[in-house]
Amino acid sequence: MVLDTGEDMTFPIEKADLTILVVDDNPVNVRLAGLILQKEGYKTVSASDGISCVETAERLVPDLILMDIVMPEMDGLEACKLLKKGKKTQHIPVIFITANTDDQTLKDAFAAGGTDYVRKPINREELLARIKAALREKFYIQDRIEKEKLSAVLETAGAVCHEMNQPLQFLTWSCDTLIKDLSSDEAIINHLQDMKAHIQRISDIVRKLTSITRYETRDYVRGESIIDIEKASRPDL
Repeated sequence: MVLDTGEDMTFPIEKADLTILVVDDNPVNVRLAGLILQKEGYKTVSASDGISCVETAERLVPDLILMDIVMPEMDGLEACKLLKKGKKTQHIPVIFITANTDDQTLKDAFAAGGTDYVRKPINREELLARIKAALREKFYIQDRIEKEKLSAVLETAGAVCHEMNQPLQFLTWSCDTLIKDLSSDEAIINHLQDMKAHIQRISDIVRKLTSITRYETRDYVRGESIIDIEKASRPDL
């Protein structure tokens, strides 16, 4: 089952690959929402209060959170504020479940970082429609971010290619000239041939950068990530 995210944009994401965190201190409400979502094809996990919601979200990073506002220990509004401060959780859409739909409650919900709300008692069609809309917005934003990143990568790659092309050509020419002049010294010629091979490797990397259409990242040092040149340049990507 593919998630249709709109008439003008479809993201090939199976609902079975999407996880929704259901947060409510009433186990009956958790079970009801869970049954609706699972029947629709989503995966679900649950939490019983705001504190466990934040802990679970940081650990699992669900695709969406469905959260009651009124809960013990930490209510939904405070939990949402904490989620929006977290690096891993700030982009997770939060849909509040509330029996109170007065102006102040809704104002507080959106001020806390909520994406939308669903009225109690839960109506199946309304719930699914609001979830679909929130996911559509999330994927649209992610798509825009990825396109902007790719555009920046290509601009940088073009500048790097332009600046490195001439010195690389000069180094290759210098190696060829030295090889001709030192034709009797096999050891030095071997070193120069190795240098040429490494120069060619640099040229290939620069050329691959300019042909990127999609890219993946890989772990680097100190927890940082970098573009995987080989995967980014594969024709099947």
